Amino acid sequence: MRIGLEAGPETATIAARHGVQGVPIGASDLVRKGVEQLIRPLNELNLKVCQIGAFAYNPLHPDPSIRASEREIVMQCIPLLKEVDCRYIVICGGNYHPNGFGGVDRRNFTSGALEAVAAELQPVLRQATDHGVIISIEPYLKTAVNSADTFLQLHQLCGSDNLKANLDVTSLYDFWGLLDPDPVCRETCEKLAEYIGLVHVKEVSLSEGFHIHSGLAPLSKGNTDWRRVFEMIGSYVPDDSWVILEHVQSEDEAIEGLKKIRQDIELAGFHWT
Repeated sequence: MRIGLEAGPETATIAARHGVQGVPIGASDLVRKGVEQLIRPLNELNLKVCQIGAFAYNPLHPDPSIRASEREIVMQCIPLLKEVDCRYIVICGGNYHPNGFGGVDRRNFTSGALEAVAAELQPVLRQATDHGVIISIEPYLKTAVNSADTFLQLHQLCGSDNLKANLDVTSLYDFWGLLDPDPVCRETCEKLAEYIGLVHVKEVSLSEGFHIHSGLAPLSKGNTDWRRVFEMIGSYVPDDSWVILEHVQSEDEAIEGLKKIRQDIELAGFHWT
């Protein structure tokens, strides 16, 4: 498994310093700056692009002009990916709230939401198919694609093998999942195994508070059994895919997180690069 890292503005420096191959780039940056300007500094550090982040592309954004603008960025990115040597673009799972990952709207969970996502994605998937690009959509608790089952429904509606699931088990933890992630991890990994695009690794855990408080945490502070996750998905992760440690807040956290990922991949019986 190839390991990537996302650690804020210092991602490339930290990745190069600690033997990580892959770093992400943004879709809008790629369109604005171009391949040469964006990739040259990475080449100098012997780094590769592990994903093109288009998280702002929300297929259910309530403002049609914003939705169209973000779609156009993705469409402009797709022909460039061969030069970038990465065929994975990651997008939001569809949210009628304008903040695709931060907010929530009840309409996301109503009949017709997945059909609306599928309709929006049709031109994107046609272009992706023409260029051999993978659209890796992230199932996330707050969005229309909020489980393994809803991804499978969307995949059937879209009818495209260029649509894959960005596997991120912690994005699907509800209260009970935070207490005991194993059932969510097992169901998600088993159902999405053959549809994996990229793999994201982060930890979400409960914190003390009067009601339910949860948030990002270092990998060692949560309840996810990452060795077990890698056991379940290791045989299904495509050779050109990446396991990306994301939302890292410091170099020390990166060091500890990378150490854990590498150890757990090995304990699961697989190799990492």
